[in-house]
Amino acid sequence: MDWGGKLVKVTFNGVELTKWITVLDGFTLLGGADYEPIFQDYETIDGSEYVYSRKKSKKIPVPFYVKYESMDNHDDLQKVLNVSEPKELTFSIAPDRVFYAIPTGNLDFKEIKLNGKGTITFVISDGLAHAKNPKYFEFKKNAQGVLEAEIINNGSAEISVNYRIKLKHESGYIGIVSQYGAMQFGKIEEMDLVEEKKNVLLAANGKGNFNNWTDGTIFYENQNKKVVTKMSADSSFGGRLGLLPANFTNTANGAYFGAVKELKLSEQAKDWYIWARAWFETGLVSQTGAWCLSVVDSDNHLIAGMAIEKSERARNRALVLFLIGDGAGGSRVVKSIEFTPSVWVKDNPYSSEGRDQNRNMFDLRKQGDKVTYFWYGGYHSFLESRIKDKQAAKVQFFVGQYKGGNSSIPSLVTHHYLNDFSFYKLNVPFWRDVPNRYPTGAELFIDATGEINPEEKGRLYVNNLLAPDDEILGTDYFKVPPGKTKVQLLVSSFAEVESARAEIEEAWI
Repeated sequence: MDWGGKLVKVTFNGVELTKWITVLDGFTLLGGADYEPIFQDYETIDGSEYVYSRKKSKKIPVPFYVKYESMDNHDDLQKVLNVSEPKELTFSIAPDRVFYAIPTGNLDFKEIKLNGKGTITFVISDGLAHAKNPKYFEFKKNAQGVLEAEIINNGSAEISVNYRIKLKHESGYIGIVSQYGAMQFGKIEEMDLVEEKKNVLLAANGKGNFNNWTDGTIFYENQNKKVVTKMSADSSFGGRLGLLPANFTNTANGAYFGAVKELKLSEQAKDWYIWARAWFETGLVSQTGAWCLSVVDSDNHLIAGMAIEKSERARNRALVLFLIGDGAGGSRVVKSIEFTPSVWVKDNPYSSEGRDQNRNMFDLRKQGDKVTYFWYGGYHSFLESRIKDKQAAKVQFFVGQYKGGNSSIPSLVTHHYLNDFSFYKLNVPFWRDVPNRYPTGAELFIDATGEINPEEKGRLYVNNLLAPDDEILGTDYFKVPPGKTKVQLLVSSFAEVESARAEIEEAWI
């Protein structure tokens, strides 16, 4: 087919179909939506009552001519069309748009000696073409001093909007408001509610700088983890603590053997919060190793911690272990999660890809007798009355090998590091200048489209961590119609916004 003097190119799932087929007359992308108005009939009333209208899925038939040189060409085409879920479908006549499509039916092929004509029919379940490239709209202060953005939707369908906000000064509240609805997070009155308490940063170690940590001699979470060498840190890959020398051995005959670094806190803390990044990744299936971060009290009894361990040599499987103490020096696993410690973030949040995508963070919080752990976008909380009044005095980090293993490359896990460690003391009394829910420098992402997790559209992320409890009842992740829409950004009266923008991907019916 000739369209403006050019042949139409069709690409599906990254493969150009028109290297085998030629699109014929009769092909069009201008069929529009498949509208379905719904009516209600009543026995005693003439006619019908209109209820609502919906747009059904869209079909795009692609009539084609083909001259196969052999059955291999036919087989190659079938391999491309054989998909189990919708894939990207693009056409050269609409270079700015993409459909998410899946084939339906057969080719209705009329063949003469491997030549012939047929039709590939694609189904687009949402009935829309989507923009390949997003558009951004910055928030600026209007005449009334309110941050405002004008979103221009040049598509023909209403669309969801994502928002990115970076704070110059802390805030307890974030709101997005338009004529179509409002989203609200946090508490407008948060400053009043917490004016007698604050969170105090006791330690911060970034870019591999752990100079204030010292070598430990005993790992108190589990004293079977023996210290036989020393670990170090460097600034490679953004920073890492956990480097071990070559050729260290199990001279202590421990169940585990390795090294310990520890941080003595400047103040003891009954309620506390840790935010950090982990990197635990194998290079070979045969590798084993252990990583553990723990918080102990002044009696060197475990309060809580997290371990990552790989003990199997035949399978590339590891465990994340959530640990809680008993107030008397014991340690128990309250939850274990099996995962594959590969290089890919789909298997392993603490992987090289997770580090490169800024997704390898974790946090750990103790408030009274409740300890909360983070894993893969979700939180897990556990109660232990025996640690309710225990105060954190020291943080310890162990890296090492299992008994029977060694420090060689085929034996020891390749990457076993900690970085960007922060320790906060929570609920410090009688302080009024308190860090708020959204601290200075915080980056907030309101994900209305499911960009981070397609299964969970309409979520707030703070510094890349899900904040599921911040959404205020009645929040509406409203869509914007074609045309211009003004939206306003609201924050606490004491807050400052460094930058903010709305992000859209236009869509066409």
